[in-house]
Amino acid sequence: MISSTLYYGDCLKWMKEWGEEFHNSVDLIYLDPPFNSKKNYNIIFEQGNGIPAQMRAFTDTWYWDDAARGRMKRLKNASGDPLHKTAVALEQLLPKTGMLAYLTYMGERLVELRNLLKPTGSIYLHCDPTASHYLKVVMDAIFGTKGFRNEIVWCYRNMPTRAKKWQANSDTILFYTNQTKIKEHTEHTFNVLHGTYSEGTLKTYESSRKVGYNANHSRMMVTIFDEKKYRKAVTEGKIPSGMRETYFKGQGPPHNNWWSDIKILGGPKNKQRLDFPTQKPDPLLERIIKASSNPGDLVLDPFCGSGTTLAVAEGLGRQWVGIDISARAIELVSEKRFEPRGVDHSIHGMPADFGDARKLAREKPFEFEEWAVTRTRGFVPNDKQVGDKGVDGRGQFFEMPEGMDSKVVVSQVKGSPQFRIKELREFVGAMGLEKAAAGIYITLHKVDNNEAREIIDKEDRIIVDSRSYPRLQMWSIEEYFQGKMPYLPLFADPISAEMIEPKLI
Repeated sequence: MISSTLYYGDCLKWMKEWGEEFHNSVDLIYLDPPFNSKKNYNIIFEQGNGIPAQMRAFTDTWYWDDAARGRMKRLKNASGDPLHKTAVALEQLLPKTGMLAYLTYMGERLVELRNLLKPTGSIYLHCDPTASHYLKVVMDAIFGTKGFRNEIVWCYRNMPTRAKKWQANSDTILFYTNQTKIKEHTEHTFNVLHGTYSEGTLKTYESSRKVGYNANHSRMMVTIFDEKKYRKAVTEGKIPSGMRETYFKGQGPPHNNWWSDIKILGGPKNKQRLDFPTQKPDPLLERIIKASSNPGDLVLDPFCGSGTTLAVAEGLGRQWVGIDISARAIELVSEKRFEPRGVDHSIHGMPADFGDARKLAREKPFEFEEWAVTRTRGFVPNDKQVGDKGVDGRGQFFEMPEGMDSKVVVSQVKGSPQFRIKELREFVGAMGLEKAAAGIYITLHKVDNNEAREIIDKEDRIIVDSRSYPRLQMWSIEEYFQGKMPYLPLFADPISAEMIEPKLI
């Protein structure tokens, strides 16, 4: 585990790979994992034929599948696992549900996070009300009931809905320390942060202000307090005792666990926004990092997404490590957060050469698949990697090809060293089912096959802005590392829908 590094892949795999050498090494963990909110955070493009093409940022829906069954079986058999008893109890309450799948997924990762956390460290788990109560039980089991510090409510303004319930404008942040590691006389890091008093509150006990001059004859403000009025306000409960003293020092009241002063990012005009779903505002992470770490401390975000935690930690003089399973997220953080600021950082897990790509395809085929799809700017991965009907990624041309009613481009990735002509034919069939304007068949090695060339030549060419392009193209990761790319017209950006030039990433 190296500071100032972005790790591509599943955080569970990375944490296990780091091993015991890095146990008790992290001062602060913040994680904003996928919620079990049954929402797909997708940008929808119309294909022109009435069929929407979902351009995935990520899919946040959980199912009781083979992976979930495997996690549950292991937890039930592992009597020494801190989540063993809780998992057995949750199975009785939530048998074979998506929620149980989500909780076992999170539980496995939270155990590894506990191992990395110092005895003086803190962990903040950001979630929403659909899962927060269950996650609190999981956190109690892993970090100890005495490790619970706060349930923070981040309350913000949002667009109203017509749902027949109170408007849901808040997230929950669970704040824990590792009680299982805390020994006698050991305390976790916590720096009390203060807010500001409102003018109305200050007037409750401030009688008047006078302007005076100091020894250098510069203008200064002197506050005169009415002692009797102040004591009366304290007695009546209008202000807390000690407020007069803290105000005189320039401090407001300590922040409580209700955070209504931090706004969500809002629309695309916000300067902080990087066009990434669920991106959190900088002030939210500033408060957490300032309170529960000190300069030089190590901050870990195992679901780093758009990199808010990492960028804020860097700005506050902390060390940081970020992990994300999305290749797009890792590259977005590097290109948008750190490269423009000249921040020295590295990326691990992303293939740096063809040998790395072959290893990724062999050892982590799904991660290779997503990485390969996103090597050309304009493509995003499909929202399913099993049962995807022959489509692994999608993009969209900015202009409609002549004589066609679809702008969608689909891709399929094959990480096997062997080329199979049958699979290419099946992809052509998938293009037809998707009513796609064009398709890119991505292989690991460059393919030189006469039968494949015949299949490609049989497909019509498409005309975009008076230029002719092959409707079906084959492209390889071997060619990617040679600096070669498919011949494509201009794309629509998957997030902003603005015109972009497809290029190698």
